Amino acid sequence: MIRLSGISRSFSGRELFRSLDWSVKKGRKYGLVGPNGSGKTTLLEIAVGLAEPEKGQASIPTGLSVGYLPQAMDPVAYGSSVLERVRAAAAGGGEGPPVHVAEKILFGLGFSAEQIEGKVSSLSGGWRMRVELAGILLSEPGVLFLDEPTNHLDIKSIEWLEDYLKSYDGTVVIVSHDKYLLDRMVDTIAELEAGVVREFRGGYSSYTEKKEKLREIAEATVRNREKKLRAQTRFIERFRYKATKAKQVQSRIKMLEKTSPAEPVSEPGRTIEFSFPEPRREGRVVCELSDFSKEYEAPGGRSRVVFRDHAPLRVERGDRIAVTGRNGEGKTTLCMMIAGAEEFSGTRRLGHNVTLAYYAQNQDEMLNLGNTVYDEFVAVCPAMSETETRTLLGSFLFSARDIEKKISVLSGGEKSRLSILKVLVSRSNFLVLDEPTNHLDMASREVLSRALGEYRGTFLLTSHDRHFIDGLANAVWNVEEGKVSTFAGNYSEFLERKSRSQEEEQACGAPSGPRKKSSKTLEAERRNALHRELAEKGLENMDNWTLLSKRQMKKALSDLEIRISGLEREKDEVERLLAAPEAFCAGGNRDPKAERLDELCRKLRVLYDRWEEAAEHMNGDSP
Repeated sequence: MIRLSGISRSFSGRELFRSLDWSVKKGRKYGLVGPNGSGKTTLLEIAVGLAEPEKGQASIPTGLSVGYLPQAMDPVAYGSSVLERVRAAAAGGGEGPPVHVAEKILFGLGFSAEQIEGKVSSLSGGWRMRVELAGILLSEPGVLFLDEPTNHLDIKSIEWLEDYLKSYDGTVVIVSHDKYLLDRMVDTIAELEAGVVREFRGGYSSYTEKKEKLREIAEATVRNREKKLRAQTRFIERFRYKATKAKQVQSRIKMLEKTSPAEPVSEPGRTIEFSFPEPRREGRVVCELSDFSKEYEAPGGRSRVVFRDHAPLRVERGDRIAVTGRNGEGKTTLCMMIAGAEEFSGTRRLGHNVTLAYYAQNQDEMLNLGNTVYDEFVAVCPAMSETETRTLLGSFLFSARDIEKKISVLSGGEKSRLSILKVLVSRSNFLVLDEPTNHLDMASREVLSRALGEYRGTFLLTSHDRHFIDGLANAVWNVEEGKVSTFAGNYSEFLERKSRSQEEEQACGAPSGPRKKSSKTLEAERRNALHRELAEKGLENMDNWTLLSKRQMKKALSDLEIRISGLEREKDEVERLLAAPEAFCAGGNRDPKAERLDELCRKLRVLYDRWEEAAEHMNGDSP
């Protein structure tokens, strides 16, 4: 597959890579992670041939098709329709894929039928990016390089993309800050740090656990090394002038001279180490919307109705509400209405003692670009001491050097971090946060999550980061087709309840109803049900596994082989331990390792049998 050999590259006088080597292996699903500024985007551009390294080379096998979605694209005023553009991008000069295949991908990415027929030039930048993503997916290249594709997708579209990429036959390299996606879709984390790529098999959670263990081992190694060096130094100082010890002293001096300094151990992620200003205690009812309606004027003199004759909504003290739904359904409009930043038909009432702070998606545009980070923050907290100010800024990942920077030179993520911090220290007891995780990397999102976890007021927020909202929300407001449905519980519980409701509706569906499901819909539902059963039970425990599609079967066999390999390694290790002489001196009780060996053998027999059945089935003529 694609091989990077001896890659060196600098940016603005700073070295990104020096003699970097990395091979993108066939069939792998990679999550490329690393700190902001580590060079992930540059590495992708070199891999696909859009950027040249200063040294080294990128080798792409002849005939291998490569698809690349950049993080940002030059605006192009396409005159074609969305459907035409996607089919043309996938065709590569040929006739193009069938219309229904293109529509399936476009619907999955959140396009409406009206948008599909409309002009690309009428879309915003985020939707144009989706058009390009659809064209790349439709072309089904051998290798997909995707640089932050979820930045422009809502939760539903992210979930669709996640499922699509999991079953994709080719190789995928994706840069993303979505932990759920990196846990559920990828099988390898490629970490780019300090100019080196290191691979970790498994998802993101597995990667962080392994990284922490490696850090602990490295710390222990450094401590032991320093302990030995101190002992050698004490010996030298004690016996330096003793003739009888002269030879040993000289030997230890030479050893110390040859000893290279210990490499620094990477520090664990920073945590919030301060208390937020205590907000005033608000009344039980924080905010109420009466019956309400909202519509906008659309091009051509038409009106676009967002909400019509909607029932009242209420936010109560202690609520931590996640507002979810597809892009364009009205999440931002609802936030603005509650924040008092958007007029609508109806009334809004804040409760007793409620002070509201609103973080808009364009909040960073309100920063004074001529200020330093320190001056901008001091302007909203003039009574705070310099030590407290620096502590707060440091806790939000602004170093002593960063706080002296002009805001005009900050990255989008740094501006967002500063804007969010200004809102959090405002002593407000009700926060309305519209997409606060946009532009934030994983470290910044973790800091914000910890901060909101400690916040003692009430908040309502939107975010496309499922891991972020799942760890914070105790209620979900889902905006869909002009209605806001409310649910008490976190995001995972909401999804579980929604899935259960849909299954119950399907089980109890009335055949006399006005709307019958198409054969394609029923087939998709059957495949999805099989997919869920496969994920929950595993291939070896399914009775109806022969109904899986070839793509599902191929992925299930691959997963089964990985599990078999892992159990075989554990079995070999247990057998090695049981064969050791000390194992025969354990007394009369049965060794727990022997019981574990029996258990491993039983599991492997089941997995071997199912693997053989499934492999024969795959090689046969069945679908």
